[in-house]
Amino acid sequence: MKPAPSAAVVLLGLTVLGLAAPVAAAQVEPDPMVAGQRVRISDGRVCAQDGAARVSSRLFGPVVLRPGEGGMAAQARVAEGAAPGRYPVTIHCASGGASFTETVTVRDARVEGLNAAQAAGGLALLALAAGAAFWLRRTVGGRS
Repeated sequence: MKPAPSAAVVLLGLTVLGLAAPVAAAQVEPDPMVAGQRVRISDGRVCAQDGAARVSSRLFGPVVLRPGEGGMAAQARVAEGAAPGRYPVTIHCASGGASFTETVTVRDARVEGLNAAQAAGGLALLALAAGAAFWLRRTVGGRS
């Protein structure tokens, strides 16, 4: 056999074996994430659907995955004090089943959204604009 075709056969064989191998990985979305953000954790349809799987990670504390349409899944919030870096997330299937780990990234940022001070400031500006519009309408309406 010539070298080029045999290399192609080996490459094709490895590709077929790679596609046939089961993929066992936790799925945490979104990744990367930021401290305080809500994330979805899934088993990637690896654990049996008849029991609850559990997640262990310094990012969330203990989380229990429950059966659903997309496999075993749950929502969790990344700890507010999580420092930027890479963290392991391990899923343990129920009844002594398989365990698998995924590494996720926490970025140096914060969750976007309104806090109480921003909401109060927005309401104050809205009230000020409404008062100014009312005053202008009465002033211009009285001079006609």
